[in-house]
Amino acid sequence: MSTAAIRAIKQSFPESVITLLVRSEYKDVLSGNKNIDGIITYDLSIKKMRGWEKLKTEFRFVKYLRSKKFDAVISLQAGDRYVFWSFFSGAKVRVAPIENNFGFLLTTKAKVFEEKISYLDYYLKIAEAFGAEIATKELDFTPDEKHRNWVEEFLFTKEISPQDKIIGIHPGASEPTKMWPIENYLQLVDIISKDVNTKVILFLGPMEKKKSIFNDVLKNKVVVADTSESIQHLAWLLSKCGLLICNDSGARHLAAALKTPTITLFPDDKIIPWKFYTEEEKQFFILGKRNINNPDKPFLDSITVEDVFHKVKEILS
Repeated sequence: MSTAAIRAIKQSFPESVITLLVRSEYKDVLSGNKNIDGIITYDLSIKKMRGWEKLKTEFRFVKYLRSKKFDAVISLQAGDRYVFWSFFSGAKVRVAPIENNFGFLLTTKAKVFEEKISYLDYYLKIAEAFGAEIATKELDFTPDEKHRNWVEEFLFTKEISPQDKIIGIHPGASEPTKMWPIENYLQLVDIISKDVNTKVILFLGPMEKKKSIFNDVLKNKVVVADTSESIQHLAWLLSKCGLLICNDSGARHLAAALKTPTITLFPDDKIIPWKFYTEEEKQFFILGKRNINNPDKPFLDSITVEDVFHKVKEILS
């Protein structure tokens, strides 16, 4: 979701060299982005350190950032650590959201507030505070060509031909209350799989693989794709899908960047910050209720299997 803001900065300042500082697990999401000249990764395990070890690690990292001699630092997230890194980097221009305890260390505070606007606009407004002009809001993702052979071999071994309609299902999410019950996905797959010209791919990320969310009932009806090791494998397969059905998760943002039509089963209490794609972009939503009284229970039960299947038929037709 940050890619629209990064592109705006690069287009507004084409001679600039942009280095992205990102958590190590997200490196592959942005490594092929043409607007990014370099990537620095950091590991959040530093938060678990204590005492002298933590202080030494922080000092070494700040010293490394300072050695890069950045002219400006733009933080797309609020947070004391990011403000300190910006200040101690030595950059003369330091931009971050206004909601920071140590905002006095910034040179420019972007007047944005989390949950009040969409996160896509949130990042764009921070870029504007730096001086960037916004031309478009499209997201960017660059599939790595070295994984093309992997996806072609995968489809061949699973007997999926170019003539088949491929529907992807990604049943995971960051928290249970955003997840449609797996029993509903099973029923949906059972209905969809009756069409012999349609192949269903079930995507397993790290969380889904760990929880073993599929069973023997599904083995003859879906193609299981373990994409837990590579975001690029997920991206290449999504690019081959005629439709993705998923919960509110990272997969739907990746699909939007790849322009893959998507049905997102979406909690109706998160509309302002997270529902920012449109049907014109082939991003469709079915709203459901979360079970806020039991945060460990998958919910969105107000969405029926029939609701989703009707939307599937409408889109594919």
